[in-house]
Amino acid sequence: MAGSSVFAEPSALKPPEMLSYTDLDVSAGEVFEHGMNQISYAGIQGDQVVVHSIGAYGQIKEEISFPKQELEYIAEFHHAQDKGYIAGGGSQILKVSEKGQKEWGYALQKADSYIASVDQLKNGKYAAAMDVPGSTSNSRLLHWILFSEAGKVLHEGDLEGVAFDRIHSLQHTSDGGFVVSGSEYQDGEKGHVVLAKFTPSGQVKWKQSIAVADDSQNVDVLSIAEANDGSIVAAGYYNHPNPNDPIRYLTTGYALSVDHSGMLQWTSVLDSTFDRSMANDIQPASDGGFIATGKVNEDWHGTVSRQWVWGISPDGVTNWSKVINRANYNAGEFVQPLQNGQTLLIGTADGSYKLMKLDAAGRQN
Repeated sequence: MAGSSVFAEPSALKPPEMLSYTDLDVSAGEVFEHGMNQISYAGIQGDQVVVHSIGAYGQIKEEISFPKQELEYIAEFHHAQDKGYIAGGGSQILKVSEKGQKEWGYALQKADSYIASVDQLKNGKYAAAMDVPGSTSNSRLLHWILFSEAGKVLHEGDLEGVAFDRIHSLQHTSDGGFVVSGSEYQDGEKGHVVLAKFTPSGQVKWKQSIAVADDSQNVDVLSIAEANDGSIVAAGYYNHPNPNDPIRYLTTGYALSVDHSGMLQWTSVLDSTFDRSMANDIQPASDGGFIATGKVNEDWHGTVSRQWVWGISPDGVTNWSKVINRANYNAGEFVQPLQNGQTLLIGTADGSYKLMKLDAAGRQN
């Protein structure tokens, strides 16, 4: 397999300056959505789904609230092309109009199964990824469904040949199709990232299983995104043996990229000085590269960590990295690059959500 591996180390770009750091009133269980120059988030409050948006200047407003219908929780939420909203989680998918009126719903009838992700495709149809029991003990199977704009099931199927450990998310792509991410074990214990690309009609175009590192033993994908050139980037973490402790494994954050055909282009892992580390979100930046966020230097008890932001070039080389440390336990959860080169960040500090804004990165003198 083609591709190169690099370690995230300091480089010639000066990390961006912090412009603001404020409290954000977000409850556990709310989910975030990337937008054009904004972030949205949705959660269930009582019997209502409440949607908020955060603008490029950090301004927050409530967009809408509407009855949650049969939704038990929200795993994923999106604005729809018709200005309505779609949300999925548990066994339910709910589509509402611009004014919050229910237009259609879907209930998953499979036992021990749940809706992992739902998204709208470029052609207006919807696709959903279901996590269902696999053929072997403890394995999971990707079951996917393609819906019409009105919620009619057009096509569905299973991704054969992959025994998932976990299915993460489904992401629409600019060619009209979609990509699904997850993780699997091979040879009994070696963890792999799984990416599967589908056409607009729901046919499998390619599927790829990628070992992040030679010693990766438990891999998770926490974020995927489409780059400006149509390639796919993924980020997360992997566990691997600790040379200094045979019992406590190390956790290391990573990012990787595959091209249009699924061929690995590069893999970048955080330097060992950041262990234990994790990448929670990655997005394409206005300069053609990427910005990721997560946490680094977490202790063994999960009581101390530092928030981390990572600027990556288009070919996977570290442009800059920045650590934010304002409490005992800090973590980056969500990153939204802005068109002017600045960045909105959502993180946590000792369990409380924070909204941050970073300036554009600049070259050192």
